[in-house]
Amino acid sequence: MKVKLESIAAGALLLGVAASLKIALANVLLAVAFVAWMIALVTRRARRPPTALLVPAAAYVAVSILSAAMSANPRHSFSDLGDLLTLALIPMTASLLDGRRWDRLLLLLALVSSASAITGLVQYAQGASTLENRLHGLANHYMTFAGWTLAVTLLLLADMAFSRDRRRLIWTAPAALLGAVTLALGLTRGAWIGFAVAAVLMAVVGRPRTLLLVPLAAVVLALAMPQSVVERTVSVLDLEQPSVRERVAMLDAGVRMVGDHPVLGVGPGMVQPAFTTYRDEAAPPRVPHLHNNLVQIAAERGLAGLAAYLGILLVFAFHIWRALRKPTQISRPAIVGCLSAIVGVTVAGVFEYNWGDAEVWIVTLVCLAAPFAEER
Repeated sequence: MKVKLESIAAGALLLGVAASLKIALANVLLAVAFVAWMIALVTRRARRPPTALLVPAAAYVAVSILSAAMSANPRHSFSDLGDLLTLALIPMTASLLDGRRWDRLLLLLALVSSASAITGLVQYAQGASTLENRLHGLANHYMTFAGWTLAVTLLLLADMAFSRDRRRLIWTAPAALLGAVTLALGLTRGAWIGFAVAAVLMAVVGRPRTLLLVPLAAVVLALAMPQSVVERTVSVLDLEQPSVRERVAMLDAGVRMVGDHPVLGVGPGMVQPAFTTYRDEAAPPRVPHLHNNLVQIAAERGLAGLAAYLGILLVFAFHIWRALRKPTQISRPAIVGCLSAIVGVTVAGVFEYNWGDAEVWIVTLVCLAAPFAEER
């Protein structure tokens, strides 16, 4: 019974994370995993998770609750806190994951990513190739597709680069190639920058000599990609684009929100209604968020919330630094993959609020927690 209950929790966890592009299905599976895990934990049928990452995560939850209580509309803010339950993925992953289950999760993610990428290629062939109509694969939005595919493709690339079992290339290589191609065709510049930074970091960590191939790879990509992708890439340097000016105006509004509400922010879910007060003429009339993780969190939850968020990243970074310097319980490909995925998503989060994107957040939290899992 001990093994069976924990296995149910672990199996539901793996399936829920793999199904994260379909958030309703993922939530059901993760709820099953959480209930089974809690029963196993209370009855000592599952390992207690390490506490290192739980401290800043708990601080983030506490600040969010305080911020909601102090907002101009507490009822609305508290109704926006349901997503905090997703943070249970951190202790659950650290408790249930091991090397064997990580391999199964990576295989499931590769299968789902391939299916999503193939769907995206079909969409591209049918005309989803412009800024107004972008491919989105199995996701509901092109930004969600880009963020999710970014993280999973980086996990697969790390396994390709660092795994000693070359037979795994049979399924990692095609899935990574499909993910990279559709990521390029999706025209999401923030994801491109995140991917590039993470890929360079991956090379620095394990294969420094491969950095010599970067110029060659850039030339090959420029020649192989459609003209729309090349033009979109060049536009990164154009600071006069309307979309760039709008992003700058959003950031300015967010900074002024933090200036007026420095400690706990305007409250969860309150950035959108507050934006009409803080926006200037260059900004759009309405925005769902401020397109930047740091500014969005600071505006919503104040500098206290931002400190908790940065604390999560710092604890993760310190653990990764230690893990890369000595033998670890989780394999090196998984360690480097999680590091690359978190760096990629975090860099992309400078241009998009992906910390608030549930589908991307699920994979992000698992990558944050996986290196803390202990070997059985």
